[in-house]
Amino acid sequence: MPEPRHDFARLLDEARRGLDANYTEHGNPAFARMLRLTGFDRAWRSAHGAILVDAAGREYIDCIAGYAVHGIGRAHPDMIAALADALESGHPNWVQFERNPLAALLARRLSERVPGDLSRVFFSNSGTEAIECALKLARRATGRSAVLHCDLAFHGLTLGSLAANGNPKLRDGFGELGDSECIPFNDLAALERALSTKRFAAFLVEPVQGKTCLAAAPGYLAEASRLTQRHGTQFVIDEVQTGIGRTGKFLALEHDSGCRPDMVVLSKALAGGYVPVGATLVRDDVWSKTFDSMARALVHASTFQGGVLAMTAALMTLEIHDRERLSERARDLGARMAAGFRESIARHGAADEVRGLGLILGFPLRKSASEKMLARLPLLGSLEQLAFGQSFAMELLETHGVLCQVTDSHTNLLKFTPPLTIDAAQCDAVVRAVDATFGSLSGGLRATATGAMHALRNAAGRV
Repeated sequence: MPEPRHDFARLLDEARRGLDANYTEHGNPAFARMLRLTGFDRAWRSAHGAILVDAAGREYIDCIAGYAVHGIGRAHPDMIAALADALESGHPNWVQFERNPLAALLARRLSERVPGDLSRVFFSNSGTEAIECALKLARRATGRSAVLHCDLAFHGLTLGSLAANGNPKLRDGFGELGDSECIPFNDLAALERALSTKRFAAFLVEPVQGKTCLAAAPGYLAEASRLTQRHGTQFVIDEVQTGIGRTGKFLALEHDSGCRPDMVVLSKALAGGYVPVGATLVRDDVWSKTFDSMARALVHASTFQGGVLAMTAALMTLEIHDRERLSERARDLGARMAAGFRESIARHGAADEVRGLGLILGFPLRKSASEKMLARLPLLGSLEQLAFGQSFAMELLETHGVLCQVTDSHTNLLKFTPPLTIDAAQCDAVVRAVDATFGSLSGGLRATATGAMHALRNAAGRV
């Protein structure tokens, strides 16, 4: 009887042994330095549900979830079984010249869940690719080229989506981008003024902004639907981070019953965190303006669209979402965490407010008078800006075993996007960890000093 093959174990062992040299010589050294200074450079060995386990066997509650990718949790047995079945089936992948049955089934199941008549679906490999598709279809449908977006919006980092990025720091240094304009989020008057120029092919908006955790105000998306229709602009809802149950509904736009977009963009949690996939859902009349003949049947395409594993993972994600009632879990457990955060904030005065919906939550950390003064000093101000917000994330990781992120050093927003399979006890543990961190870091220069000390210790190699 032949010995079983363990090629993955062999390759992973070789990769781990050569990591330092391989990453130093061929990876991103700046990212590696950042990980080391912040203490996030850890060797992860296993994961299950909302838990990550490091090489020493220590468990961490994962409140990043791969940037909201692992909606169904890590190592979900039903997903693993389905993907193993797909691999073992021998079903041919990427034939290209075929009517892809798995892709057609997934397109139907997605279309049936989305408000409005978004009956056409284009599959790609990521959120930014899905946005690029939406931009192309909007330009073709309207005959316009400019894109309208919101302040601090994030829609991806490829050149087209970068033109709709509301963070100037991420746009700087990449030359001239596409014609675009930025308006304040939740400002309907600004939206109407911009749309009245008749310049814009598309208005892109996140129902809950990934970088700020600010949610669309009640009625904002419904009115945006009406305004974009009046002015001939395609209304594109970016549900890359909020879709598949994260906000307490399958799509975040459903919190505004009057919202009727022209396109919806999905990715991240769509395949449960197992295979990259993106989807652009489009109204039939918009779709037909691009794919209007056999000669133009392939004017937008992707070699890897509709892969067997990606389609299987997405279909299984929808079934797991429904069976385990993940939208309802996100609604209830998100409310539980938000209430705990608010109580802690009121007790310590360490943040301004709790933002978000469901299990996409964040709060902008409040600086003490001393830290505000330090931030104005020429050299120390740069240190304060880098160390202040990050110190909370570092303390939560090192002392309390909670993995979360600061979305931006200027906003100092501490953000939590755990898997939707997180349980009540884990939610309560996160709240307790945040409360203890507020108690140890709030006031005076404690946060900045602690962050600086963590970074110095990590730089010396004592992680």
